[in-house]
Amino acid sequence: MNKNKIMQWTGFGLVLIVALAISWFSMATMAMDFFHLPAWIAYAVSVAFDGAAIYVAVLSSEYAKTEDSGLIPRLVTMLMVGASAWLNWQHASLMGLGIAGQVFFAAPPIIAGILFELMLKFENRKELRKRGRVAQSMPVFGKAAWLRYPVDTFKSMSNVIKWRLDKVTQQETGHGQEPTGQPVSGQMNMDTSGQVDKPEKATGQTRVTPKRTVKKVSTPTVQELEDSFPELTADMSIAKLAQGFYRQGIESRPEIQKRVSAIKGQEVSLNTICKSVKRLEA
Repeated sequence: MNKNKIMQWTGFGLVLIVALAISWFSMATMAMDFFHLPAWIAYAVSVAFDGAAIYVAVLSSEYAKTEDSGLIPRLVTMLMVGASAWLNWQHASLMGLGIAGQVFFAAPPIIAGILFELMLKFENRKELRKRGRVAQSMPVFGKAAWLRYPVDTFKSMSNVIKWRLDKVTQQETGHGQEPTGQPVSGQMNMDTSGQVDKPEKATGQTRVTPKRTVKKVSTPTVQELEDSFPELTADMSIAKLAQGFYRQGIESRPEIQKRVSAIKGQEVSLNTICKSVKRLEA
């Protein structure tokens, strides 16, 4: 861990500890002075709100690494932080501290929640980028291109988006043709079988395009898989099979899904494969 990373985590930890300490003191004092709760219960009130908010925030970050939605944990986090801030606000109001005191006591849980959320977002973003779940940034054409050729620039941007869409679709479905760009004038048209149509004429000459063979990628058969990976058998669980292929250097989740489905003789969910590999990486 470099110096900047140490300073970042140290500053984050100090701010989080101070914010939670102020919120803990406010709730404990409020519970004892106004609700007459025993001290051992009053000191634990803050844990029920601030601690639960932090726990659910961490849980929502784990959801972001899977195929499942993390909307509910995020909503619960905001609800807990909001309840903690409201109670601290009411505590300052009961003590007659005015607006300054209300903001002073209500701000710490909000600050802690925002800092924790930003930190988790940053870490999740790095993890998702490693897994290929973050889209690449769009190419930069520059202001001059947009001002001088706005229509052509927009078309180029659309072509890039369409090419990426076709590429992702092909990777996920495991079939289809390679994504191609816009057809070039003067080239020969080809059908899906790779046969050549009649050539088109450009500038008075006939251009002959050589026949192109499209290489098809097929899923290995069960026998091929058994010969290549003798230690992976159909008697093993789906999780062990997925982890076994991952240890062999196959990192693509859809590819692991195809191989496991071929061995088990049934369609295996991609979400199950992702969870199995994630447990191995943890």
